[in-house]
Amino acid sequence: MIPLPRKVGDFIAREGLLAPGARVVVGLSGGADSTALLVLLKELGYEPLAVHCHFGLRGAEADRDLGRSRALAESLGCEFEAVRFDTREYMANRGVSAEMACRELRYEFFETFRREHGAEAIAVGHHRDDNVETFFLNLLRGAGLRGLRGMKPRRDRIIRPLLETTREEILAFLAGRGLDYVTDSTNAENDFRRNRLRNVVLPLLEREFPGASEAVARSIGNLRGYEELLDGEDSRGARLTRLVEQYGRYGFTRAQLADALDARVGAVFAAGDHELAVCRGGELKLTRKTDNAQPPKISIRTYPRRENLNPEPGVVYLDADLLPQEEFRLRRAATGDRIRPFGMGGRSKLVSDVLAEAGVPANERADRWVLTLGDDIIWVVGVRASNLYRITENTKNITEIRHE
Repeated sequence: MIPLPRKVGDFIAREGLLAPGARVVVGLSGGADSTALLVLLKELGYEPLAVHCHFGLRGAEADRDLGRSRALAESLGCEFEAVRFDTREYMANRGVSAEMACRELRYEFFETFRREHGAEAIAVGHHRDDNVETFFLNLLRGAGLRGLRGMKPRRDRIIRPLLETTREEILAFLAGRGLDYVTDSTNAENDFRRNRLRNVVLPLLEREFPGASEAVARSIGNLRGYEELLDGEDSRGARLTRLVEQYGRYGFTRAQLADALDARVGAVFAAGDHELAVCRGGELKLTRKTDNAQPPKISIRTYPRRENLNPEPGVVYLDADLLPQEEFRLRRAATGDRIRPFGMGGRSKLVSDVLAEAGVPANERADRWVLTLGDDIIWVVGVRASNLYRITENTKNITEIRHE
């Protein structure tokens, strides 16, 4: 059996859900699915931001879920945000059910939080069994192809990294890691159609027809493919199919190529040793990625301060007399790296945010280099310098670092 981290990582890559090391909002309820999702994304090298929604509908049980979610995020070193909603007031004002109110409030806040924190996507814990349930609910409503293909791995900014993972695999993963999770007591109640389907109908179907859920999941995948072809049979779908045939052998996913059809001129998509650039007229240009393995060339020298010191692009000046007895070292930027940028009053910032603000594409951020001194990042090379050891009016000797 493939280990779950590898399975989920392969699914994310195949569907083009996240760039390596990307910042991603994770809806964390504290239940098994979202707990596994947060842990997996952290282990896979992404930067998850955990967000918990307290809807004020379940009393002490909801307070328990909030506490467990916060504790989990802190144990993983993830940023955590909790928001409380007056759901009953929202239901009264909008005339919607509790289920719909929670959904609307949750996703609206997730998107606001994502934009404010510069995250690439919003990850939710829907898994394969959820998709099978959705298939049957839509089937019983008389849905067409769009309804029967179930949930997709991506919908706008919402991604579902666990969509090919079963509930059984999730529980086994949590048990293997010794991770606890909360259980919503309302899930055991059969007052809702989805709960009756989950707790009564599907277990009976599986007993009578072993492997039924797996077979339905395969059918959902097939229906999804048919829908994508039919949606754009006259133009987009046909072209996407041709692109998959043309570039799939280089490792580009169907999701990447679909995004390329909508991308602006200059956008670049990467897979393995190759890149696809979007050119004028929507044409795609395939190239082999350049080798960025060699570190940038820098020179370091120290000299007495001169009266006239003119700052230059690509040059950092430090107070030589304040520097610790450590060696400067170059290394790749890593997920979670932080720097105290010049001009921010000593506050730290994620290197990934610094690179994003500088306009560095997400697929290139992992190739960027940082200059360190001991445990401190002194310079995101060629992008932004640290506030540490800055020159003041009392500086007598200067260490100059230049990007050749």
